[in-house]
Amino acid sequence: MRFFSHILTIFGVLFAIASLLFTVVVGLITSETGDSDLSASISALVFMFYIPAFLLLFFGHRIRKNLRLKMAAPPQPAPEPSPVQVIQPQVQRRVETRTVVNVVESRPAPAPKKAVSVSVECKGCGARKAVITGESSTCDYCGSPLTARG
Repeated sequence: MRFFSHILTIFGVLFAIASLLFTVVVGLITSETGDSDLSASISALVFMFYIPAFLLLFFGHRIRKNLRLKMAAPPQPAPEPSPVQVIQPQVQRRVETRTVVNVVESRPAPAPKKAVSVSVECKGCGARKAVITGESSTCDYCGSPLTARG
């Protein structure tokens, strides 16, 4: 393959030299004859010489570059064949998706009821204390239990 890439490159160089020579010759011929249609001769030169020369040089270089990359890469170990390989086909499962939308109406929370406090007199020491109706408390002075009845 390396030999083939060198042949492509050599032909590419020869085509490039020939294209330059023919460009000079065509330029001299058109200037002597006074032919002002230079675009037709240049397009013929491009298709006959410039494009093939470029392609030959390009692919010759590309083949050598790929060979260099293959040589530089470390060899990969061959996988050891297993005695029996069973390949199970993958089972495709159908997944159902359901969208559930719950509409919850929010109602405003009722205002909390105000607790009514009642002044209670302690039976042990006679001190007065405000106690919420239906709850019990202790006297701040003597510790006796106080109960407010509603």
